[in-house]
Amino acid sequence: MSLSADLEVHSPAVSRPQGSPTPQVAVPAAPPRSSAVVLLVRGHGDALETFWVRRSDGVSYMPGFRAFVGGTVDPEDAELPIEGEPDAGRRQLMACALREAFEEAGVLVGVAEAGPPERLAEARRRLLAGEATFLALAREHGWRFRGDALAFAGRWVSPAFAPRGFETDYFLARVPDGQEASVRVGELAEGDWVRPRAALERWQAGEETFAAPILWSLIAMAEGEDGLAARLIEAPMRSGQPVRRIELKWGIVLHPMKTRPLPPATHTNAYLVGESEMALVDPGSGEPAELDALFELIEALKRDGRRVTTILVTHHHPDHIGGLAAARKRLRVPVAAHAETAKHVRVDVVLADGDWIPLVPGKGSWNLRAIHTPGHAQGHLCFLHPRTRSLLTGDHITGGTGTVIIDPPEGDMAAYIGSLERLLEEPVQTLFPGHGPPQGAAVRRIRGLIEHRRAREAQVLAALAVTPRELRALVARAYADTPHELWPYAQRSLLAHLVKLEREGRARRDGELWRAV
Repeated sequence: MSLSADLEVHSPAVSRPQGSPTPQVAVPAAPPRSSAVVLLVRGHGDALETFWVRRSDGVSYMPGFRAFVGGTVDPEDAELPIEGEPDAGRRQLMACALREAFEEAGVLVGVAEAGPPERLAEARRRLLAGEATFLALAREHGWRFRGDALAFAGRWVSPAFAPRGFETDYFLARVPDGQEASVRVGELAEGDWVRPRAALERWQAGEETFAAPILWSLIAMAEGEDGLAARLIEAPMRSGQPVRRIELKWGIVLHPMKTRPLPPATHTNAYLVGESEMALVDPGSGEPAELDALFELIEALKRDGRRVTTILVTHHHPDHIGGLAAARKRLRVPVAAHAETAKHVRVDVVLADGDWIPLVPGKGSWNLRAIHTPGHAQGHLCFLHPRTRSLLTGDHITGGTGTVIIDPPEGDMAAYIGSLERLLEEPVQTLFPGHGPPQGAAVRRIRGLIEHRRAREAQVLAALAVTPRELRALVARAYADTPHELWPYAQRSLLAHLVKLEREGRARRDGELWRAV
């Protein structure tokens, strides 16, 4: 299975408005999952190619992004014998890589006699159909795996914004002669061979989106075959020098800052968008160490010929403006936001729906367009980069599959749903949220959020239809699928649904009780 499996965020991940009490809820962090990825290569010299895949739009983690084949460790991987690898931990990770290469790409690595293609195809069919495990197939066919067929190629640890952490060992392997790599459409949408330099050129043109491990692995491969495994091992370290730079799409640099949003989020994503001139979006933390890291990144980008010329604010909540004053003082550039946001923070430029933010005068390729998306906050803005079809969503859309709190009186459920529907009219492909990981398949995500809110509204009406109830009792019925410890947050969005229904004449409030009309 791919690394996208079982990565879901069901709870709110945003800050409440200033002055609102925050319920205290402890949400323990999940331990990182052990995973393995295999970099399949063929050819030599300038003809060196690697096999990469595109995640399906239907997966929950980074849908639509480019990746290499790989997945999480299965307990049965520990039982797969691999000759020449005495370390049990490393052997299990290598077994995971071998299994994923066969399952996702149909390539059997490290076996002297793999058998005829039709025999491998039938074995893979049985594996994908769940008729046999990889270990059972290995025993049945007498596959004996050599450890030297896989070269260790570095260990990557998930970044701070990820909803669940991974510790992933990368391995380098050549596709055996006579075998062809291919994917079965499902969790993966496609797979093909690509020359590393061509892949990087497509990324710089805004045509591809992928995470740092893919970027730095491609860079290492583009530098040639000599010493490739050693460079791949160094890639995680190189990606953080002189500072860590997360650039999933060219010209959009993500910088997670430790803040105090609602669980399970722990960070707010600041963004640096543009080429020669950049916009800094939502410097959320005012902590000195977090600001130092942000300014260090900005200085590193300046050495690359990029400089910040404006600061953009999606909305006024504390975890999105915590570092605004310090950034304004340090960078000496104007701050732009919506008029409603300007009631809470000092703004130099007031932005309205449809306004353009020119990052390079006379060149429209990096201009951003402001889209007013009220609902979570009255002055909330998203920022669209049309050329790459990228949308910086602030708190309007969170990463993963989570939902944002709509907290009255500032939060407005009708306005929020209307803003989501309006985004379906925009040319959006990739979402860059204020909390959690970026993701592709934007239209699917937006439609899913609308459907979720409509379904929740139906649950609220069903709960009201039985007997008048107060908020606390309604939460237990309308949010029965939400963990009990998150009900204090759910109660705020429940109130937003009720206020919407009241305006529409479908619910009525009698003191502390709510009833259907």
